[in-house]
Amino acid sequence: MESAKRSAYKTISWHLLHMFMVALTALIVTGSMKIAAILASAELIWESFAYFLHERAWAKFGKKVN
Repeated sequence: MESAKRSAYKTISWHLLHMFMVALTALIVTGSMKIAAILASAELIWESFAYFLHERAWAKFGKKVN
Protein backbone atom coordinates (compact mmCIF):
# COMPACT_ATOMS: atom_id res chain seq x y z
CA MET A 1 0.00 0.00 0.00
CA GLU A 2 1.37 3.39 -0.90
CA SER A 3 1.56 6.35 1.42
CA ALA A 4 -1.00 9.14 1.53
CA LYS A 5 1.76 11.60 0.62
CA ARG A 6 2.62 9.64 -2.53
CA SER A 7 -1.06 9.41 -3.46
CA ALA A 8 -1.43 13.18 -3.00
CA TYR A 9 1.57 13.89 -5.24
CA LYS A 10 0.24 11.49 -7.87
CA THR A 11 -3.18 13.15 -7.73
CA ILE A 12 -1.69 16.62 -8.17
CA SER A 13 0.62 15.54 -11.00
CA TRP A 14 -2.24 13.74 -12.79
CA HIS A 15 -4.51 16.79 -12.57
CA LEU A 16 -1.75 19.08 -13.87
CA LEU A 17 -1.03 16.72 -16.77
CA HIS A 18 -4.72 16.39 -17.56
CA MET A 19 -5.26 20.15 -17.39
CA PHE A 20 -2.31 20.67 -19.76
CA MET A 21 -3.74 18.13 -22.23
CA VAL A 22 -7.17 19.79 -22.18
CA ALA A 23 -5.59 23.22 -22.66
CA LEU A 24 -3.42 21.97 -25.53
CA THR A 25 -6.40 20.35 -27.24
CA ALA A 26 -8.49 23.50 -26.81
CA LEU A 27 -5.62 25.62 -28.11
CA ILE A 28 -5.28 23.45 -31.21
CA VAL A 29 -9.03 23.53 -31.85
CA THR A 30 -9.67 27.22 -31.11
CA GLY A 31 -6.29 28.85 -31.70
CA SER A 32 -6.91 31.02 -28.63
CA MET A 33 -4.77 30.77 -25.49
CA LYS A 34 -7.42 32.62 -23.48
CA ILE A 35 -10.20 30.22 -24.49
CA ALA A 36 -7.89 27.25 -23.91
CA ALA A 37 -7.13 28.44 -20.37
CA ILE A 38 -10.81 29.04 -19.61
CA LEU A 39 -11.84 25.62 -20.92
CA ALA A 40 -9.04 23.83 -19.06
CA SER A 41 -9.93 25.57 -15.81
CA ALA A 42 -13.65 24.91 -16.23
CA GLU A 43 -13.00 21.26 -17.08
CA LEU A 44 -10.85 20.84 -13.96
CA ILE A 45 -13.65 22.20 -11.78
CA TRP A 46 -16.33 20.04 -13.45
CA GLU A 47 -14.12 16.97 -13.35
CA SER A 48 -13.46 17.43 -9.63
CA PHE A 49 -17.19 17.81 -8.94
CA ALA A 50 -18.03 14.75 -11.06
CA TYR A 51 -15.30 12.71 -9.37
CA PHE A 52 -16.65 13.63 -5.95
CA LEU A 53 -20.16 12.51 -6.95
CA HIS A 54 -18.71 9.32 -8.45
CA GLU A 55 -16.86 8.56 -5.21
CA ARG A 56 -19.99 9.18 -3.12
CA ALA A 57 -22.03 6.88 -5.38
CA TRP A 58 -19.39 4.16 -5.02
CA ALA A 59 -19.35 4.65 -1.26
CA LYS A 60 -23.11 4.13 -1.19
CA PHE A 61 -23.64 1.46 -3.85
CA GLY A 62 -20.18 0.02 -4.49
CA LYS A 63 -20.25 -2.22 -1.44
CA LYS A 64 -22.43 -4.59 -3.44
CA VAL A 65 -19.64 -5.11 -5.99
CA ASN A 66 -17.18 -7.83 -5.04
